[in-house]
Amino acid sequence: RTCFRRSQRPAGVAGAAAAVGSELGDLPSPEKPPTGYYRTERDKGTLYELFYKKEFLDEFQHVTLFRPFGPLMKVKSEVIDISHQVINIIVPLSGRTEAFAQFMQNFREVCIQQDRHVYLTVVYFGQEGLEEVRKILDLTASETNFHNYTLVSLADEFSRGRGLDMGARTWDKGEVLMFFCDVDIYISPEFLNSCRVNTELGESSMFLANQFKVSTMHESP
Repeated sequence: RTCFRRSQRPAGVAGAAAAVGSELGDLPSPEKPPTGYYRTERDKGTLYELFYKKEFLDEFQHVTLFRPFGPLMKVKSEVIDISHQVINIIVPLSGRTEAFAQFMQNFREVCIQQDRHVYLTVVYFGQEGLEEVRKILDLTASETNFHNYTLVSLADEFSRGRGLDMGARTWDKGEVLMFFCDVDIYISPEFLNSCRVNTELGESSMFLANQFKVSTMHESP
């Protein structure tokens, strides 16, 4: 399965989108191409999952296309409403308070001021630096009126896996999309939407390839 941004569409995607353009009148124009992913099975063909952002709406048109080793076939077309899909961003942390302050500045600008459908869970290991992290969260809450966060304090040595597991177990507010995050990650609105449209409850997850630079993966298209 290969993901792509608007600026990185493989040649087959452009043809696939054009092939269904006349059938789906509500798709955006070619000047606003889709994001998505595709996968190829050598004995069958290529499956395309295309996501078109609807202008002025928190909705995506999701089109599934299959190109067998022959003519292109349309498999599915549906509207995905992401307007109420909350993402719980879970960050395991120990020390690194300066990095956390930078993370929170990005979180404030993107998640609080723009997206607004996020929850933050910070799992902090140890005592050194804990109060500073608490002050950063309290200051963010007082200045933005954002209170959708939880700070979990553990006395253990830092373990990313345990931190993510504890952060996930802390959630008790119903179904939610969870993003396992590091403090160095830069988040963009486009990335949050990609998380929403490329995952399905109980069916599929989205994994970030760690060989890519974070700044490249999350840059605006």
